[in-house]
Amino acid sequence: MLANNLKYITNDRDQSIADQIYGAMVLAMAINSEYNRVDNIGVILEIILLVTMNENNNKELNEILKNMKSGDIYTNNIYKYYNSTLSCNDGRFAFDCITLEHMMNYFFEDFLIEENIKNKSIEELYKFFKNYGLADKFGNDEKKNFEIFRFYYLNRTLKQKLRSGWDSTHWNVSSERIERISEHIVGTMALAIAINSEFEFLINLDKVISTLCIHEVGEIIIGDITPFDITPNKKKEIEHKAIIEVIGNLTKHNEMINLIFEFDNKQTIEAKFAYYCDKLEADIQAKVYQDIGCQHSLNEQENNVVFKSSKVQKMVQDGAMTAFDIWYEWDKSIYIDEPVFSKTLKYIKEIKLK
Repeated sequence: MLANNLKYITNDRDQSIADQIYGAMVLAMAINSEYNRVDNIGVILEIILLVTMNENNNKELNEILKNMKSGDIYTNNIYKYYNSTLSCNDGRFAFDCITLEHMMNYFFEDFLIEENIKNKSIEELYKFFKNYGLADKFGNDEKKNFEIFRFYYLNRTLKQKLRSGWDSTHWNVSSERIERISEHIVGTMALAIAINSEFEFLINLDKVISTLCIHEVGEIIIGDITPFDITPNKKKEIEHKAIIEVIGNLTKHNEMINLIFEFDNKQTIEAKFAYYCDKLEADIQAKVYQDIGCQHSLNEQENNVVFKSSKVQKMVQDGAMTAFDIWYEWDKSIYIDEPVFSKTLKYIKEIKLK
C-alpha cells in the first residue's frame, strides 16, 4: 500500500511518482540491454523502486523494512544507491537511470510541445534528442542509443494510457485521476517484493521483477484489453505481435520477448508467480477504489460490459453487493493452487485498505 500511494502523488504535468519510477525502470532495461551495465537487472529495478519509496515515505518504509523478513536485503539495496559514489556499480547505475528519467521527462514535456511530438517520427525526435545532448548519457554507439530512445519513447505511452477496467465501459470509476498502466506495473513489482519476502517462495525474484517491468509493453500498441472485450487466444495473438514490434532491435530482444512469452504461458514457477502478482495487484486496486468510494453501485452499471456476462449476473443473484464482491468472486479461482495469494485476496476483502 505504500507503493500504491505513489500512484496519487502527481506533479503539475499529471505524472505520478509511480510513473517516474516506471520511466527509470524502462531506461534501466534498455540501457542494460545495449551496454550490459550490470549482471542482474532485477536488482537495479528493486533499487529504483525502493529508493523512490524511501524518498517519499522514509519513516514508514523504514518501519516496514524493520519488520520484513527480507528487510535487511532491501535496506542494503537502498544503501547501495546512496553510496553510489563509492564505486558501487549497482547503486551508480540506478542513480544514472533515475537522473536520466528526470532529464528525458523534461525533454519531452518542456523542451518539446506534446502536439509537435505526435507529428514527428521517432527518427526525427531522436535527432532533436541527440542535439540536446542526452544521447551521450547512454553510451557511444549511435545505433544502440537510438534503440534505447525508441524503447523509452514508446513506453511513455503507458504513462498516459488508463487501465481500461476503470473506464466508462467497464467499472466507470469516479475519480479525478484514474490509474495508468505504468502505475499498475510498479504496483505489481512492489507486491512481488513484499510477498516473496514474507512467504519465501523458491523463485528467482529478479527474473520475476524483470518480467513484470516489461509484461505490458504489448499494450502500447493494442491497449489494455480485458477478458470481456476479446477472447484470450485472440488477445495473445495480437499482443505477441505487438510485443515483438515494441521491443524492436534491442540487443537483448530475444531474452526480453522470451520473458513475456513465458509469463503468458505460465509454465514456470517465476511466470506463475508474476502472473499471480499481476492479477492480485488489480484486485487490490479494485478494493482501494471500493474503499474510497469511487466505485458505483451495482444498480448503476448500464454501460458496463462486464455485466453482460452470465457468470457476473449469477454472482449478483447469489448476493454480490459491491463491485469488489464481483472482482473477488471472479478472481478467487485464479489462485486455487497457490494458498498464499488466495488468503491474501480474502484478507483484502475483509479489511479496509484506505
